[in-house]
Amino acid sequence: MSKKVLLGTVALLASLAMPVLAADQADPVVARVNGEEIHKSDFMRQLQMAGPQLQQLPPNLIYPQILQKSIATKIVAQKGYADGLQNDKEVKLRVKDLEAQVVAEAWMHKQVEPKITEAKIKERYDQLAAKFKPQDEVRARHVLLKTEDEANEVIKQLKGGADFAKLAEEKSKDSGSAKQGGDLGYFLKDSMVKPFADAAFAMKTGEISDKPIKTEFGYHVIKVEDRRKSSPPPLAEVKDQIANQLGQEMTNDEVKALEAKAKIEKFNIDGSPLPPPGSNKDKAKK
Repeated sequence: MSKKVLLGTVALLASLAMPVLAADQADPVVARVNGEEIHKSDFMRQLQMAGPQLQQLPPNLIYPQILQKSIATKIVAQKGYADGLQNDKEVKLRVKDLEAQVVAEAWMHKQVEPKITEAKIKERYDQLAAKFKPQDEVRARHVLLKTEDEANEVIKQLKGGADFAKLAEEKSKDSGSAKQGGDLGYFLKDSMVKPFADAAFAMKTGEISDKPIKTEFGYHVIKVEDRRKSSPPPLAEVKDQIANQLGQEMTNDEVKALEAKAKIEKFNIDGSPLPPPGSNKDKAKK
């Protein structure tokens, strides 16, 4: 598959996952640069090109960053147009390449998007759920301390009737879980560092560790809240992920089908003919 098709595939998946602003929807002005407007639709296109990691964040969190990038691009582009660079040969070639990529993405989206139906998503989910193998999970709280003496003091307080969640909130060095009373939620054994996991999975529900558990992070006091078998995530949680997976597969299939019907000639980078498949030169390169 060519570089352009690969780039188009990435863009396609992004567009499948992101809402598209319809022409008849409100498209407010979000900035003006020397009189030229930047619209909400411009922001949405920039967001689609920002990559999957940024796309997972709420738009309001990355809006200032993307807006500033759009403003900077507009300012510099205005200077370029003033210098007549839109007529530069290299610029025209790059614009032509970009146009071809956008047209390819639009065509592929038109072919694939209608095929990603609720029924197909549910069918794929059921297939994955049928293959799911339940594993043991533990839900635990912990208090993380710097020293063993501090951890022993916490254990002493807990034996005296102190509230685990309150102590975790007050004393734990794990600031993330401390806000939740030390609650780590449900986890699999291999998702935690070994000494912590070994201790937690050896304990009974409601049990508190009678000695500190040492890890690379410090000394832990653990309380096991619950045990269960893991289950597949609800369809609603993985719907977008499955839709993207289906989109990727359908895009690849569509490209392969087009390649099978197309007349494709390949040459070496210097323009010379490639050796025939199966020839000695071809085998030597492999």
